[in-house]
Amino acid sequence: MIRFDNVSFGYPTKELYEDINFEIHTGEHIALIGSNGSGKSTLVDLIMHEEKYTYEGLIRRDGEYRIGYVSQFVEHETKDADVFSFLAAPFVQLLAKSDELGMKMGEAEDMDAAYEAFQKVQDEIEAVDGYNYEANIRRQLGAAGLSDLAEQQVEDLSGGEYKLLFVMRAMLLKPQLLIMDEPDVFLDFENLVALIKLINSYEETLLTITHNRLLLTQCFDKILDIEQKAVREFPGTFAEYNSWMLETKIEMFIHAKSFDEFLERQEEVVQRIQTAAEQTAMPKAGKQLKARASYIARLKKMRGEDPYIERPDHEFHLGFDEEASPLAIEMNDYSLAYGDRQILKEISFAIKPGEKVALVGVNGTGKSSLLRDVYEKMEEQYPGKIGYFKQIVESDKTLQLSGGERNLKQIELLCEQPHEALLLDEPTSHLDIYAQIALEAAVREYKGTVLIVSHDLFAVTGCADRIFLIEEGGLREMSGRAYRKSIYKKYFASDIFETERLRIDREMKVKGLIRAGKYEEAKNALLTNAKDEVK
Repeated sequence: MIRFDNVSFGYPTKELYEDINFEIHTGEHIALIGSNGSGKSTLVDLIMHEEKYTYEGLIRRDGEYRIGYVSQFVEHETKDADVFSFLAAPFVQLLAKSDELGMKMGEAEDMDAAYEAFQKVQDEIEAVDGYNYEANIRRQLGAAGLSDLAEQQVEDLSGGEYKLLFVMRAMLLKPQLLIMDEPDVFLDFENLVALIKLINSYEETLLTITHNRLLLTQCFDKILDIEQKAVREFPGTFAEYNSWMLETKIEMFIHAKSFDEFLERQEEVVQRIQTAAEQTAMPKAGKQLKARASYIARLKKMRGEDPYIERPDHEFHLGFDEEASPLAIEMNDYSLAYGDRQILKEISFAIKPGEKVALVGVNGTGKSSLLRDVYEKMEEQYPGKIGYFKQIVESDKTLQLSGGERNLKQIELLCEQPHEALLLDEPTSHLDIYAQIALEAAVREYKGTVLIVSHDLFAVTGCADRIFLIEEGGLREMSGRAYRKSIYKKYFASDIFETERLRIDREMKVKGLIRAGKYEEAKNALLTNAKDEVK
């Protein structure tokens, strides 16, 4: 479908890709991953709008095909419709246009032009299976487990549900290639499960930028990873890719070490010949020296650059004054309403000093508003002692950074200033996997009190001592362990959180051993069975 041949591109201030090569084949479900700022969004824009860019190399395409796109952020269209009508709108418009052109054909002076326009619309209808749109919409709602939403008014949907509608509509229009840029951001868990079902039931080609560990473990049959201005291409699951990548890097480092040892021996020989030449002034020794020096120069060119291993660039240490004391967080009889709609009614809770609590619930249940009001109350009582991480929205154009880079800036500010309590609203959103892991570790190590709002199940289960679950306008408390078990028992065949924790632990251990030059130990650690680690 698409092939990149030795493509290089960059901006005046930053080189993004250097001689990258990869292919996208029909029917593949591909995850595009990479660290924040590595050029993922630029790469998909290059695929969609090649004409905007001046680049080196070739981008080959197998004919023409329709490309669909779902952005990180979706602009709200008119909400005066129910969900079914919202999804049906593009098809209704196409069919109406077909009827209009059909009626005009009988009165047209130029029948050839009229028929051509009519046939063009007919081709569009056939491409999206427009005559069966009603059945297709109901089938897709059923596949996602959202049939109950069909008659609900769009204006009553949460932001996450609204975004999911855009994904569904993009899929219903059946582009040969659908590109999605972090479609999971800000989706609550129920909607994330629906997104997983939609992705896995989609029959066309799919390219998705994501940092979401749940999506990566449950979806996709191919990985594209941007690293060091190059793209690694791997047909297989994310877990298979991760193991292959570590195994390959171990072999690369072993090969590089062996090559370096060989070069070192050759340079020692050259040094001995040079010493002999200086002592004897023999022409033959001088010629040997020149030949060997030329040979070593060619070997060094073959050697190339050192293999690359990701370093823990994200080492967050959330600011806390060791002479201070963590603050308790309390709310009593708190209520929240949006207009005439009651969201929360007289809820109360208490968080002990130094405790870490996650606030979870479906989209639209008032979590962010509650967190903001907690912050305003505590900031008034303890000015300057409360750290607050806000959700980043598209309208924030600060420094022209990506969403992940802007979030990293917020986290860095929290690290620079000491706080006695932290209120965090979706802090892992947009962050690459390694930044997510580093932030979770920093939250666990932080000695102050934490209240975190998150839809990231890995962050919730990895950081929180207790869970505050908002449902039906009230608040229910659970232990972190009980919440995790309730999730995986309801939705998954095994404890995916523990499996992912073991994978990450193994990856970090292997990378640490590689950096220390302990390659055999790294091999053994990579081969360690997850069951043995549990024991």
